[in-house]
Amino acid sequence: MPHLVHDVEKSRGANARGDTDHPGSARVAAKKRGTCYMFGASFVRSCLGATLVAGLAFAASSHASAQDWPTDPVQIIVSYSAGGGTDRQARLLAEPLQEILGVPVTVQNLPGGGGQVAAMAVLREPADAPVLLATNEPDLTMGPLLNKAPFSRDDLKVIVVDVTDPRILLVTKDSPYKTFEDFVKAAKEHPGDLTISAAQGGAQEMFAQWLVKSLDLDVRIVGYGGGSDAANAMLGGHVTAALGDDFSRMNIRSESRALLIASDGPSPRWPEAEVMKDVLPKYGADVPTPDFLARFGIYAVQTAMKNEHPDHYKTLQDAILKAMNSDSYLAAVEKAGLDDLSKRAAGEKFQSSFDATARTVKSIAE
Repeated sequence: MPHLVHDVEKSRGANARGDTDHPGSARVAAKKRGTCYMFGASFVRSCLGATLVAGLAFAASSHASAQDWPTDPVQIIVSYSAGGGTDRQARLLAEPLQEILGVPVTVQNLPGGGGQVAAMAVLREPADAPVLLATNEPDLTMGPLLNKAPFSRDDLKVIVVDVTDPRILLVTKDSPYKTFEDFVKAAKEHPGDLTISAAQGGAQEMFAQWLVKSLDLDVRIVGYGGGSDAANAMLGGHVTAALGDDFSRMNIRSESRALLIASDGPSPRWPEAEVMKDVLPKYGADVPTPDFLARFGIYAVQTAMKNEHPDHYKTLQDAILKAMNSDSYLAAVEKAGLDDLSKRAAGEKFQSSFDATARTVKSIAE
């Protein structure tokens, strides 16, 4: 089967409005460009005009016996720029997904507004449109709660959870703090002296703030433009520790040591890190969830799809999960070293964790 994933460049105006038939939209771009699709032994060429209509009609009829929906191309709208982890995972998913559903899958990047641009583009589509939002939790929750987004968190439903990347507290290899207990003891003995760097304005910074508040520590949180900048500040000796992510910070593994990890259990990448859910209760601190404020790579749809078109929701969810368990997808996960972080699960399995995070985020914000 040929490669069928289309990377669509939408105009800025179309991005802002989420128009699907705007001159810069995915559908119009495909009509202008002409695209070849192969379904089994059947070959259909679609192009502008009557040939496009005939081609799509033929493609739809060839799959009618297998499924009635979707008949239109599936859109995956990524809320971050091309080249990042979320974008790579979406493109990895696209090819096996279209083989399963029998329709093309387009991947579009609509960064901006902390994910609001992409979310609004999804919400402007009809409720039964095969459109997926590729984004992260808790970013999806934090937008409406903290940034006055023009939509409610309840408008979007997590259909599948792809991967997770737990938060970790790091120090340099030569740091005098060998354990999390050492760090806490020093913070209590020298209030105001210790510092933690974190990516500013997001879940990392919020986690750092929550951690020191839960332990009643006088530790200053220093915000940086991104996770890499925060890590470099630690390596350069500008801060005492850095808040990072398990897999994402493997690029500085040889230069750092993890004191704490917010996950269900130990990490094979950072075995020295103490597990937060086991450690914090010793200090009288409550842990909302073991993986509190971890970065979850997720796919979401309009909540209205599940409520008004549950059969479509189930078809899409089953297809995504099947694609994520395909040989090509599993091989890529193994190659990336994501085996233990790959969830490949229905969103409903993580709903209680997301709800707990939302409650805590809201309380921190207030």
